[in-house]
Amino acid sequence: MTILALVAVALGGGVATVLVTPEWPRAGTAIGLVAAVGSLAIALVMPIDDAVATGGTALVGSGLLRVVAIGWAAGTVILGTLELAGRRRVVTGPALLGLGAAMIAIAVHDPGTGFAALGGGGVAAIMLPGLAGWRGAGGDPAHLPTVVRGTWATLGSALLGIAVIAWAASPVGPLANGPPVGDPELRAAASVALLGIVAAVAMRSGLIPAHVWAARFTEGVSPLAVPAALIWGPAAFMLVALDWGQVAVGPGGVDDLERVVIILVGIASIVVGGFAAMLHDDLEHVLGYSILQDAGIAVLAFASLNTDAAEAARDWLVASAAIKTALAAWVSAMRSTFGAHRLVDLRGWMRASPGLAVALGIIWVGAVGLPGMAIWEARIALVNATIQGPLGLLLLLVALTPVLYLGRVVVTGAGTMSAAVTNGPSARLRWTGGREAGWSGRGLSLRAIRRALPAKLRANRAPLTGYAVILLAIVGFIIAIIGVID
Repeated sequence: MTILALVAVALGGGVATVLVTPEWPRAGTAIGLVAAVGSLAIALVMPIDDAVATGGTALVGSGLLRVVAIGWAAGTVILGTLELAGRRRVVTGPALLGLGAAMIAIAVHDPGTGFAALGGGGVAAIMLPGLAGWRGAGGDPAHLPTVVRGTWATLGSALLGIAVIAWAASPVGPLANGPPVGDPELRAAASVALLGIVAAVAMRSGLIPAHVWAARFTEGVSPLAVPAALIWGPAAFMLVALDWGQVAVGPGGVDDLERVVIILVGIASIVVGGFAAMLHDDLEHVLGYSILQDAGIAVLAFASLNTDAAEAARDWLVASAAIKTALAAWVSAMRSTFGAHRLVDLRGWMRASPGLAVALGIIWVGAVGLPGMAIWEARIALVNATIQGPLGLLLLLVALTPVLYLGRVVVTGAGTMSAAVTNGPSARLRWTGGREAGWSGRGLSLRAIRRALPAKLRANRAPLTGYAVILLAIVGFIIAIIGVID
């Protein structure tokens, strides 16, 4: 029953937050944060073997379901809290809707239902923050087409996935009697179906050549909205697609030509994502292209569909999603703290904000990984499952470019402080000055504390933001270590 409770809390809280926030922002924010905390609490106690039947459909728990729920819910709690420092409230509601949809999609073990659920949740995660960013830019027409393209890409990927599955399993489809074995024509048709699913994955994840909308989407929204739209949502979509591929097509159902096409899509995304993240100067593009590279590594699993590659892809998807959620929070914190997002304007940021420096250090190690960590082993397994020899080693080195693009941010932070950093808020906690009457001494009262606390929080926004990002980075680091535990 915990699965059903989690879905109810996430979807109910998401709908209520989206409906209430425009008229009553404080009430909507409170509802969203309470629902996010409730979702996290349920996810933490969710048993792996939980199962419930509702409406003729069974929702079945797993280690994968639990780790996605914990990572996504924890991120929503902290991202929603960080959003309190800004004026717009568009993160928590869509993130909760996406979380509820993902829980249904992963637990139901019916890819058609899963894609339909993820399509609805993905549209909310794309459209609501996108329209808020468009309004925040004064209705700039340049922002609206990106929102439209992102919405169509999300809907189109879901519809394409459903159509391919329906055709493949129909009486005239190649999978009507199970995975194709020994029949070259059925195997070729099954490979075409697999390419259709990979095309849907590419649309939803923004892989090469369908990356333009995703890259531009990060320019017009708060970085806090990126995880639900471009990290956890596409990861859940890929998990559902991978489960279908393993069961319906199987390791022996992929022909050489289709395998080459999938590998080329993965390599192009890994190379472009990694080098673009190194070359771009603004943090939003570094975040966006690093997400593209992560998705390119994961898609390599579709070229083999064997058990080892699928397990590695699951570990990689949840670990990289958790780490990149922390990176999105870090990017947002940098913007809110220093009012800048280009590295040239952020020289010396580490000196001004030790908390954010610690957070990025954790994110850096988590994104690269160390031998024995799930994220490290998964990266190696995915490359080795598809490409061996010198080319495989070269691709693995390119997949390790987080060492360079995050290292560049660290080097920038160690330099001489720029004007934006020098004029930024203090990173030290300050509990003195401007004390309300009754805050201390005999006159201490709850009313005085309630009156003084908001001012104290505003005065200490920079250090508290750093601590929140550290907490989220630790969550991501733990998931990067353990991966999926069944």
